[in-house]
Amino acid sequence: MTTKQRAISDIRWSLLSAVKIVAIGALQLSLLAQVLGEGEFDMLATSIIMLLILDTLCDRGFSNKIIRRHILNNNQLSTLYWFNIISGLAFFAVLFIGSDVISRFSGQPELGLMIEMLSLVFIIIPQGQHYRAILQKERHFTRIALTETAAVITGMTATLITVWLSPSILCAVWGYLAMVSVRTLMFCCYGREYFQAEFVFNMKSLSSLRRTR
Repeated sequence: MTTKQRAISDIRWSLLSAVKIVAIGALQLSLLAQVLGEGEFDMLATSIIMLLILDTLCDRGFSNKIIRRHILNNNQLSTLYWFNIISGLAFFAVLFIGSDVISRFSGQPELGLMIEMLSLVFIIIPQGQHYRAILQKERHFTRIALTETAAVITGMTATLITVWLSPSILCAVWGYLAMVSVRTLMFCCYGREYFQAEFVFNMKSLSSLRRTR
């Protein structure tokens, strides 16, 4: 396959993946609207906005930009990898601890539980996003599209199962956690062909990389 043919194939898969994801997301929202009360659905809308912000922040992080734009050695990639992991753990701790305060302030105990569950994504996502950036740099857009599609289908399946077992606002959160878990696992499997993290963390290297973004 020539470079042009590969590029066309990658674009086609990416577009098909985007259409499938939007369609599945719309179907999922429609279903949840039927089983949730008005107040719960309003909270669901809030949670979806939060999830979109989380995904955007993780994908637009400075380390992912550096990986996509610069040629890095394994030590530099490992430093960025562990920086992502440590940053994710820090965000997880802040959200998890602050969930009780937010719950009391809003007067909605279920919101606190939802935030505690959502905080787990900061442990899961950073690993997969690191490998996703590497796959983008290597122009494996078909693999990325397949991963995103498989993850969304898994998330919807998990949402449907939890809705059937116990309809609540947390159904969407369970579905999201299932989605990011599958997505991270697949990105790691694909990305290990190009990078395997070493136990290296060089602050000087990290500082120089921050200046080059």
